[in-house]
Amino acid sequence: MKVLKKDEIRMLRARIHHLERPKERSAGVLGLGIETLDKALPNGGLEKAAVHEVTGSSAGGFAAMLAGKFCKTGKPVLWCVEAASKAALYGPGLVAFGVSPDQLIVVHCRTVAEMLWAMEESLREEVVGLVIGEPVKPLSLTISRRLQLAAETGGTMGLILCHGKTEGVLAPSAATTRWQVDSMPSLGRGILYGKLRAETSWRLGLRRCRGAEQEYNWDVEWDDAAYNLALATDAGYRGLGAAK
Repeated sequence: MKVLKKDEIRMLRARIHHLERPKERSAGVLGLGIETLDKALPNGGLEKAAVHEVTGSSAGGFAAMLAGKFCKTGKPVLWCVEAASKAALYGPGLVAFGVSPDQLIVVHCRTVAEMLWAMEESLREEVVGLVIGEPVKPLSLTISRRLQLAAETGGTMGLILCHGKTEGVLAPSAATTRWQVDSMPSLGRGILYGKLRAETSWRLGLRRCRGAEQEYNWDVEWDDAAYNLALATDAGYRGLGAAK
């Protein structure tokens, strides 16, 4: 008889709990604010009861945008930062994306183990709307599965930031979607009278999505006044072939 390890037992319990929970607890989806983007996702938006992954030079901006959307719903956002990381949250930048300081909980974790514990426990509860994690090193497939199961159990969205990583070297992941977000110069169609900051113009790439037929690229700009995304060009997306 095989003796199950503690991690395997926890994953099994989470899976059983997920299968037994009532269907009406489904958390639904979060729209990104652009019809073209939302239609590219199988359920018309980002699944809330799921973990998503983002990489690229503007991964933090994408995370702040999602955090701002959840702040509008009245649910707090938990942002976990590993102590070894040199990344620091910039208050004015977060506010520009609609993040309310009294709804943001920042957790400085001494180790990656502490970060994973905080994320997993928070994802299992329905208290927070979004759980963000910034690990220094890529997470293993097993760990990402644990986080995904926790998100499904609690109906809470999780977001993993992979700073400085490119698609070719990212580890396998159980995340429902994988995004690449890179900053780009304003395309001359700025939504703030031509004075849009370059860091709020992004090349947004959907690199992997469970249930999607292909990859996509969009050029988008952040609308500071409406707290929402807008396509930067009329030809704002193109298919890139089969999704990974």
